[in-house]
Amino acid sequence: MSSQDSESESSSTPLYDKFNSGSQYDDPKSSSSEDEGDASSDNDSEQQQNQGKRSSGSFSTDNGQYSKRAKIMNSTSYSIGTASDSNPLYSAQSQRMMNRMNYDKNKGLGKSGQGRLDIIEIAPQKGRRGLGMKLEGLDLAASTWNESMETLNIPEKTVWLDNNDEDDLTELTGDVLESWMRRGPRKQIIDDEDKFCSSIVLQKVLECKSAFDNLGGADMRKARARSNPFETIKSNIFMNRAAVKMANMDAMFDYMFTYPVDEEGNSQVQDDDLVYFADVCAGPGGFSEYFLWRKKWQAKGFGFTLRGENDFKLSDFIAGTSETFDPYYGPNDDGDVFNPDNIEGFTDYVMKQTELGVHVMMADGGFSVENQENIQEILSKRLYLCQIIMALNVVRTGGHFVVKLFDLFTPFSVGLVYLVYKCFKKICICKPNTSRPANSERYLVCKWKKPGTETIQRHLFQVNKLFDNNEDNLDILELVSHNEIAGNRPFFQYIYDSNNEIGENQIVGLLKIAAFCADQTLNESKQDEIKRQCLELWKLENGLRKVPSKSTTDEYVGDLIKEWNSEKNFLNATEHKLHTSLLEKYFPSIHGKGGKDVYYFKPKGSSWQHLKDKQLELAPSTLVYGEIATELQGQGNSQITIYAFHIIDGISLGGEDIRKYSLPERLKMCEKYAKALNKPYRVITKADTPCVSSMPIRCKKLFPLMEWDSFFNRLESYKLKGNRRSRLGYQLRNTIDPERFYVPKGLLFLNEIRDDYLKMFSKTQNKFYYFHKKSNSSTFPDQMPSIDVTKASFKNTFINRVIWEWCDEQQVSENGKVAGDNEIACRIDIKDFIIRKISH
Repeated sequence: MSSQDSESESSSTPLYDKFNSGSQYDDPKSSSSEDEGDASSDNDSEQQQNQGKRSSGSFSTDNGQYSKRAKIMNSTSYSIGTASDSNPLYSAQSQRMMNRMNYDKNKGLGKSGQGRLDIIEIAPQKGRRGLGMKLEGLDLAASTWNESMETLNIPEKTVWLDNNDEDDLTELTGDVLESWMRRGPRKQIIDDEDKFCSSIVLQKVLECKSAFDNLGGADMRKARARSNPFETIKSNIFMNRAAVKMANMDAMFDYMFTYPVDEEGNSQVQDDDLVYFADVCAGPGGFSEYFLWRKKWQAKGFGFTLRGENDFKLSDFIAGTSETFDPYYGPNDDGDVFNPDNIEGFTDYVMKQTELGVHVMMADGGFSVENQENIQEILSKRLYLCQIIMALNVVRTGGHFVVKLFDLFTPFSVGLVYLVYKCFKKICICKPNTSRPANSERYLVCKWKKPGTETIQRHLFQVNKLFDNNEDNLDILELVSHNEIAGNRPFFQYIYDSNNEIGENQIVGLLKIAAFCADQTLNESKQDEIKRQCLELWKLENGLRKVPSKSTTDEYVGDLIKEWNSEKNFLNATEHKLHTSLLEKYFPSIHGKGGKDVYYFKPKGSSWQHLKDKQLELAPSTLVYGEIATELQGQGNSQITIYAFHIIDGISLGGEDIRKYSLPERLKMCEKYAKALNKPYRVITKADTPCVSSMPIRCKKLFPLMEWDSFFNRLESYKLKGNRRSRLGYQLRNTIDPERFYVPKGLLFLNEIRDDYLKMFSKTQNKFYYFHKKSNSSTFPDQMPSIDVTKASFKNTFINRVIWEWCDEQQVSENGKVAGDNEIACRIDIKDFIIRKISH
């Protein structure tokens, strides 16, 4: 951590003032100038009422209130001392000890000189405590700590700042935003940034941090782990603590991230849609692992982070499946969020696949500021800016945003938060319990993005470019004028109170660590109980992270379809071939609708084979019926061939059993599943070896038999590469890739109604009814029991499927017939059959 300058280390500078409930901070700054405005608190009476509710060293579960301002008594002051810079020369000490034992450097240790020649070093001291080392500043801080300072709230208190002004965005023109900016020489200190907090809080936060400058990292970490009441929660079942932090915040805000709702409380996600989220500057991916653990494959994420050692580690997504997570690194393929081209590239990539944008964006950016902790906010200003630009670009209207920030003392940071506040209906600055109390970390949570934020988006995007085109070597000090911020009293007071409250708690946390450093016998006794209570509140299991056990494919499938094992292995059932004479047999009624470790079932030999030669990623615990199809892009000699997986029907999707659903319901789920896993086709380079991403995944579209012509109307003539004659192709619509098509080689007919039922139409009553073949009974839909027994399960549909193979082009022409073989079914034959059935 950074040391204070020589002036701040003078003996007359007060360091740690003992905390008690005697007095409050001064009111927020007000100036005689009208430009400053009056920002004094309106809540003093409420705060005074709540002072008595603070308990001594305890925690509560009733969202208890506590004062928004710290209480400091300046009755006792201390001066900071300097510790000796010299350290024991342990190797010299070892030499002296060996000399007293008649050590000869030319002989080895042992009676006969047969042992090692080099000196056995004294075990090095871990950390800098002990062995007479003096850390006066830290020891004085430790003596200031007492248990009554700490207040825990489980769950945390959350305070929203509402923005109900519907016209404020229209007033923020580009000229207004430009006029608010102020540039000047780059600041390197933060000690004087007390416009948005109490000067006492700022001073003491910086002094408390500096007290640890001479302490070893190991000592600091050990004391922190022993003193933090929430430390034993650790990473729980996830890859890191960030995932648990996201679980904590999700619960804090009534699961607004994983189950987003609108202002009326209605879900923003339709039944047939996915929850879309973006995870920016968030490698290795803890936030996303939690999100996908909570939502499984029914959420699709877009990741953006720096390449390198802190990249997303998809192989570590053990709790949540990574197959529906799509990392993207921008056109420069480096994940640099500062680069304007990458910002635009990520925006285009996300919007193309979501149309409206994501429901939620999470940002958790940070970087090492070793020895510069006190100016972390200044060093992070561009990171704040670019994460917010990303959010304004990709979050849909009505969507949510959460971003990690550190201190919020400078006008630049506060002005940036002010512009975000203008773009959302509500904001909340919070520090979740899983964020260690002694650090400056906090989160800005934004709810319900407003429409019409484009002007602010464009302005901030241009501001980011100024960082790279800074010819006059001036920094951007303000994004919004102080007059504007101070004139918005609710916002100003909210920032002021938030900074004081978080700052006070940070001081308490730092003093507690100092006390635990000074006294190695101290331990936080509430850790186990707090862990149990928090995990229950956040709906997390109290377990350890472990890799799920893998069963063989035969074991998995056998367990999944064990109820069908008493019958003939239905997986071996082949399609029924359609011939002209079999139309009546197969269609007695025409009123029906038709991970990387991937295995496919090979009927010949009844065995599962590993799909090795093609790249396909499916979520674990998936069992579907489909085919690998050849999709074509372009025509003629420039035509490109891409393999794609087309789902026809499903049994289990990512562990969700769908086999008992009706065919339309199953296909609806399969379509949603394919949308979650489908990613744009692109070539990825890994270790200088090009490979392709997972093949596209789609769900086949079913056409009702009654809409026979609508399918053929979608067929178009395409010229194939190396083939003089054109072929009829089926164009794929609404894909995230360039326009593609495939050439069908037949049609597959699937029954929606169980094979022992017929769906008939009553002309007398002008409505459908179901006829049971065995009992010769008829039932109308309004007479059906709560469980619809007429709907075909996956098994029933699968074993009764019928294939119409196209062996000759004449079969699919509008009036074509194949000469010499009346058994070959043609398009005209099936259409005539349908017309006859309808007329009867």
